[in-house]
Amino acid sequence: MKKLLLALPILLLWACSQKDLVKVEGKIDNAAGKVLYFDRLNTSGTEVLDSITLDEEGRFRFKEESTKPDFYLLRLSNGKLITLLAEPNESVLVYSKSENMGKDYIVEGSKGSKLVKELNDKLNETKDKLESIRKDLEEKKNDADYSSISQNLLASYVETLQSQRQFSIDFIMKNATSLSSYMALYQKLDDKTFTLNENGDIQFVKIVASSMKALYPEHDYTKAILSNLEDLEKRLGNLKMSQLIQEKGSNFPDISLPNANGKEVSLSSLQGKFIVLSFWASQDVNSRKQNANLKKVYDKFNKKGLEIYQVSVDQDEKLWTRAIEQDQLNWTNVCDLKTGSVNATRLYNIQQVPANYLLDQKGEIVGKNLFGLALEEKIAQYVK
Repeated sequence: MKKLLLALPILLLWACSQKDLVKVEGKIDNAAGKVLYFDRLNTSGTEVLDSITLDEEGRFRFKEESTKPDFYLLRLSNGKLITLLAEPNESVLVYSKSENMGKDYIVEGSKGSKLVKELNDKLNETKDKLESIRKDLEEKKNDADYSSISQNLLASYVETLQSQRQFSIDFIMKNATSLSSYMALYQKLDDKTFTLNENGDIQFVKIVASSMKALYPEHDYTKAILSNLEDLEKRLGNLKMSQLIQEKGSNFPDISLPNANGKEVSLSSLQGKFIVLSFWASQDVNSRKQNANLKKVYDKFNKKGLEIYQVSVDQDEKLWTRAIEQDQLNWTNVCDLKTGSVNATRLYNIQQVPANYLLDQKGEIVGKNLFGLALEEKIAQYVK
């Protein structure tokens, strides 16, 4: 009995020493003298766990106690970083080069980290393609056939956005039980644009939230997504209530973009009027011809209740505002110069310009792509 009593504290000590660990090790080339930080990525920000000054070989090794899956960062002092998603008792192996760290790296030993890499690789690919299209639009704006070129480029831009969106949805449905799906929900194309940014996307928040609540009920990320879901449901509820109170009954997606003075103007602010929703480009010959026809119907029907909400796909402010002045467009003209109003064109599936939709006083879409006499005749049916 005495021997057993003596052995018990030793066994307890051994058991207490067997803690769940996340181990991260590897090699960063061309990083001699740089500091490599090992951070935990929390919902409230980053927490530095450890750091090392890399030598010529660039090898590193970190470990951290862990009882749940978490996001971690390998962050160089030059600002480059790699995001990892590690489970307790995983040994993660990472290899990269300092100049391309984050965009070009190898990770092994961690399924979650591989999924994070898959997400980031696709997002980087999409961002690069969108930036390439924007540059092409800028470089070719003085070409004689800019109209057809811009239409093809804009169609490619929309297709790229749709491809990214579908990738995010497919990823979430396939990996709903992984914390990586939390990351997929909140990825951004830029500071303002989420890859999933439609009201209906709340369904994917619900899927991930339900999974995380079941698997990791006490996790900070679970609490964060449940809180976000509650906020989203309230906003949607308030939006629907507001629509019911105002009895708008519209069946069209709303647009809110800045005018030439930088003031945001929404399409819905014109409800109650008969609206021509027009899409155009300042350097497109057909768009400029259509502006002359729009001017004619606007002068004829405006005092009777016609309004025009015109969305430009321009990315050059001077060209856009000069065309507005030259064509004497004295109605609502808006544009997202950064993207060429791509979100608005995507909402209305605009493949080329000029294009238009006609919205009656009840917010019903009553016509599409009507020009010249056909446009005037349709307006005359509703504006008398």
